[in-house]
Amino acid sequence: MASLYECFQVVVDDGLAHLQLCRPEKANSLTRSFWNELPQAVDQLSRSGKVRAMVVSAQGSVFCGGLDLQMFATSREFHATNAVEREAMQGELEKMQDALNALERARFPVIAAVQGTCVGAGFDLVAACDLCLASEAAKFRIEETNIGMMADLGVLQRLPRLIPSGVARYLALTGDTLGAAEAMRLGLLAKLYPTSETLLEGAFSIARRIAERPPVAIAGIKRAMLYSRDHGVYESLQQTVLLQSSLLSGEDILQCLQARTSGAPARFTNLHELGPTQ
Repeated sequence: MASLYECFQVVVDDGLAHLQLCRPEKANSLTRSFWNELPQAVDQLSRSGKVRAMVVSAQGSVFCGGLDLQMFATSREFHATNAVEREAMQGELEKMQDALNALERARFPVIAAVQGTCVGAGFDLVAACDLCLASEAAKFRIEETNIGMMADLGVLQRLPRLIPSGVARYLALTGDTLGAAEAMRLGLLAKLYPTSETLLEGAFSIARRIAERPPVAIAGIKRAMLYSRDHGVYESLQQTVLLQSSLLSGEDILQCLQARTSGAPARFTNLHELGPTQ
């Protein structure tokens, strides 16, 4: 199954989704339609119950150059002059934030595969993914600082939970560039690959490994870790008690043990399809 949107295309094959930014001639910059289409696409994949992992990559040499410059020139939220316009600006920003939140709400893990420069809103997107992999050519930058504004789509909130907070503050305040090797050392990246080709191969290899696990357990792991990020240890442990008591599957455990003994792949049931949102 393949679907084409303005800024990206989505292909689903054997339980794996591939969302690829597809405007290489425009540095894969994100137009206004992106913020409407991304949450719709991700929510549809999530609600289907058939997707077990998703890779986010990009065409060309640049992963994402941030917001399309046309948005800065024509969008009223960047030129608000009164209280009514600024109130509308709040709504637009919340919609854009929620578009990236959809990556966290997905019932499957999302793996970012960054092959080149990733700045501005692209960095916000990557920070909302569950794992980030990169090629040695990758570079990350909070570009908003360099154009006279504060980043507002999530990187300031998520990055200090991914790398040391002092380094995150430095990057946010200076607009300096974080190279791939340093990003790996700091813990932003789970793995580093020499080329964009090996990066994509590695991303799908990891996605397939995840897809071989029981989907209900993977969904629980993602939910527990995100909850723990935003809550204290004891609150998170209590939430884990509730999650485990509702999600634990003896059948899935037996399948895993039998597969380990026999060497044959285990077969797990997909998550149930969810009905349409109201």
